[in-house]
Amino acid sequence: MPIVVGTSGHIDHGKTTLVKALTGVDADRWAEEKARGITIDIGFARYRDESGTDIAFIDVPGHERFVHNMLAGAAGLDAVMLVVAADEGVMPQTVEHLQICHLLGIKRGLVALTRCDLADDELIELSTEDVRDAVKDTFLEGAPIFPVSGVTGEGLEALRAGLAKLPHTMEDRDLGAPFRFPVDRSFTMKGFGTVVTGTVIAGTLGKNDPVIQYPHQSELRIRGFQVHGQSTDRIEAGQRAAINLAGIEKSDIERGHQLAAPGSLLNGFLINIELRLLDGIPRDLTQRTRVRLHLGTSEIIGRLVLLERETFAPGETQLVQLRLEAPVSARYGDRFIIRNYSPMFTLGGGRIIDPAPIKSRRVKAALSTRLKALAGADALALTEGVIFLQSTRGIKESEGFIRTGLGGKSLRQAMQKLASQGTIFNIDPAEKRYIHRDTLHRIGTFLLRVLNQFHTSFPERDGMTRAELAGKLSAIYSDKQVGHLLQRLVQQGVIGQQEQNYRAPGHEKSVTGEQVELMERLAARILEGGAQPMRKTMLLESCGIDNKTGMQLLNLASHDGRLVRVKDDLYYVPETLEGIERALRKFLGENEKITVVDFKDLTGVTRKHAVDLLEHFDTRKVTIRVDNERVLRQTLA
Repeated sequence: MPIVVGTSGHIDHGKTTLVKALTGVDADRWAEEKARGITIDIGFARYRDESGTDIAFIDVPGHERFVHNMLAGAAGLDAVMLVVAADEGVMPQTVEHLQICHLLGIKRGLVALTRCDLADDELIELSTEDVRDAVKDTFLEGAPIFPVSGVTGEGLEALRAGLAKLPHTMEDRDLGAPFRFPVDRSFTMKGFGTVVTGTVIAGTLGKNDPVIQYPHQSELRIRGFQVHGQSTDRIEAGQRAAINLAGIEKSDIERGHQLAAPGSLLNGFLINIELRLLDGIPRDLTQRTRVRLHLGTSEIIGRLVLLERETFAPGETQLVQLRLEAPVSARYGDRFIIRNYSPMFTLGGGRIIDPAPIKSRRVKAALSTRLKALAGADALALTEGVIFLQSTRGIKESEGFIRTGLGGKSLRQAMQKLASQGTIFNIDPAEKRYIHRDTLHRIGTFLLRVLNQFHTSFPERDGMTRAELAGKLSAIYSDKQVGHLLQRLVQQGVIGQQEQNYRAPGHEKSVTGEQVELMERLAARILEGGAQPMRKTMLLESCGIDNKTGMQLLNLASHDGRLVRVKDDLYYVPETLEGIERALRKFLGENEKITVVDFKDLTGVTRKHAVDLLEHFDTRKVTIRVDNERVLRQTLA
């Protein structure tokens, strides 16, 4: 199984020299690096021995000014080779690199005690003890230490034997996971175009597989792959790879971007994180501290919002929100490093527990408590917490994998159990979108308030129609989703339903005798007008009713079926309208089509009444307009 091993350690402790001695490759690529004798950016070399050990070395700079480059190289490391010079021992960057690797969750590695040709036995023994003290309580505690010299070759065979054991300590990779590839280099190659390099940290990718460039979220086309200079049709986790891209300029893709399977990452300017500060940092952190986030190969500036306390002391672990100046693409569980904005030094690190949180005052009140559930290991609590924190939006099952880090089977089991308990509710069975019961309760409380206000304004009506009530939620939910919500709220008794109307439980409409008398007066006057009744303003004046009262009465009469609203200012009694419709259907049964002029002659109404009536019949799907004429709708069926 191929693995990726990164070097780490203080400047000038022989990392690049050792890699060259092992592989024959000088990982310093730039003329400036060779001129100055120090590594500035990450370099790469392949190591393969006779037993089949296949290692991609990432050689990182040791100078404190280039730790940001070292962090770019640390993305996707399987193991670390800590390099310490025997004649100097553990130095400041040795410690910082070790801390970074520990915070990133790297679990395997070994130590190379270099430059043994410059140290006697006593100094080598002292440096060995120095290393053992430095790695105590880290993932390298108890790891083998190999005294070597990259110049003379001393100890290299023992080191090779140690490297050969590393792949056997690795767990089998889940090659079925979504593909992910943080870009660490982008360049143009003559005759090929744009090429990017990086480490495949999850999944596999073939030439014809879809792949998305994050954070741009644009789909890319693959021309070809290379792994260690050899062309291949597929790349997989654990490999260093070069990808030749089609249809994109070098300037449009850079270090910090990621190539990943569609829908496998979330973009956001906010992330909620579990952050551990190092013991040795010089001061407490306070609200709005400006920091540098290192995630994958990216570096993004942001500010810390402390969620648990107003200060954050060295050595503590807290739940924190990070507000960023550029979007980050991430998923649950991603490891990161936080460095001070200026001067630059490592503050701490941790993992993302909410890769794209929403802003909500209600959620904020419970944010710290809910995030603790996300930081835990319980699948049910984690899944419930994620759904609660997404508030009215909820989450789709397909998005749950990104937000919880759970495998497909575990996530589905958790969702099914929470749904059976009534803790979450599926508002869209086709899309499999879930909201939390607390959110459903808030929606019910909101709709009940809307209904009570409506009943106060219109006590004479049975309630609100579905369209009227659904309009209050249309900015958030589709019509089908609103239907599922209303159905559940009716089942729970939160709101009531009578035929097509929704109402508050216990509501009974109240129509006064005076209102009934006035509605009958309006209907009689409209009936007198026959096919051409008076329009609203003249109608109300003729009946001696003011506009506000008149509109209430007309709306009530329309809902009760006493009147039919054809236009905002035009009402008919049902019998008259039914008679006009019968005449229209009879005409179109004898003639293929009807014009506005024909309809005027047929009904004896004005042109304006004729146009309004024909549009009403179009809306009722009796007729359909073809150019400036109407035909029966079933004629076109």
